[in-house]
Amino acid sequence: MRDVMPRKQKDLIKFLSLDQVKALLHATTNIHHKTILRLALHTGLRREELATFPLAYVFNPDRTASHERNVRITLDPYDGHGMKTKGNKARDIVMGRRLMSALHDYAVHYRGERAAYRTTKQDALFLSETGEPYALDGKHLRWVASSAGKRIGVKVYPHLLRHTYATQTLVALQRQRGDSKIEPLVFLQRQLGHSSIETTMVYLHVVNELADNAVLAYDKELNDWFGAV
Repeated sequence: MRDVMPRKQKDLIKFLSLDQVKALLHATTNIHHKTILRLALHTGLRREELATFPLAYVFNPDRTASHERNVRITLDPYDGHGMKTKGNKARDIVMGRRLMSALHDYAVHYRGERAAYRTTKQDALFLSETGEPYALDGKHLRWVASSAGKRIGVKVYPHLLRHTYATQTLVALQRQRGDSKIEPLVFLQRQLGHSSIETTMVYLHVVNELADNAVLAYDKELNDWFGAV
């Protein structure tokens, strides 16, 4: 017999609110951990991409002639810098100049604290307390995210940071769509490195659901108010 009952709606992708993002970064005092979190939240990189993001990709944007607010970085597994991406596919990502400035400041003033523990040169920007690159299984990165989340009472893990970037970026791009030539989903697909736009569309469903809930809440509030007068 055919089941005529409506299917149970899948749980929406979890992500952090803007207030939670601010609280998370504010509560993280370890500069090494904070910089990792910032890169994840500003770019949506996967955990293996965070672990292998090369020092060679970091530069001082103030020394470039461009007045653009963003810089473009090519994540290329074949450029000899140790970058790892899903499927070993190269892609360009966009990040703000302020983030690149923060990465450069970190590389110049803080990375050396950990790099000094090893005599051999390490390609990765982020190093462990013993001066080694983080393992690709993401175990230590999960600990970094989890420890930061505990300080604000929220369960945090690397992929949650990726979901947060994707959802919040899509919301922002849709708000600005009238003044921009950027197609939000296409931009997000390229930024996240999705092979199919259908994978990226899951975030559109999240944004639409959030919008629907906001409309319903507003409608209920108005109805309750009118019912009281």
